[in-house]
Amino acid sequence: MKHTLEERIAKARELRAAGYNCAQCVLLSFDDVMPDGDTSMLARAASGFGSGIGASGEICGAISGSVMILGIVREGVTRPDLYREIREAMAEFEQLEGARLCRDLKGPGRKPCLELITDAVTMLHNRLAKSADM
Repeated sequence: MKHTLEERIAKARELRAAGYNCAQCVLLSFDDVMPDGDTSMLARAASGFGSGIGASGEICGAISGSVMILGIVREGVTRPDLYREIREAMAEFEQLEGARLCRDLKGPGRKPCLELITDAVTMLHNRLAKSADM
């Protein structure tokens, strides 16, 4: 059974409260689209993407988690098509949030990470729903 947007957001919030990073929260809120349902390996693989990849302030972990999900659900799509969709998703996130880099997204007057996570989950959910991959 596929999760609703509300279920995904609730799961992402629970994961964040449990100490997971932004990439893990987005990735694991889409556990229902993973082929074998085993998310433990994916959670470990995404563990280094927090705070902009290893706390370097680079690309936001919410984007990284989204890219991982697109790679999973778009299996069999040509690389140029996958990369085009990833660029579109990143541009959509940047348009909404004003930046892609973690260091630019943090600070006074900026959204907290939990809001960035829920925005990324919402955008990704809607993107996948449009293409009927959910």
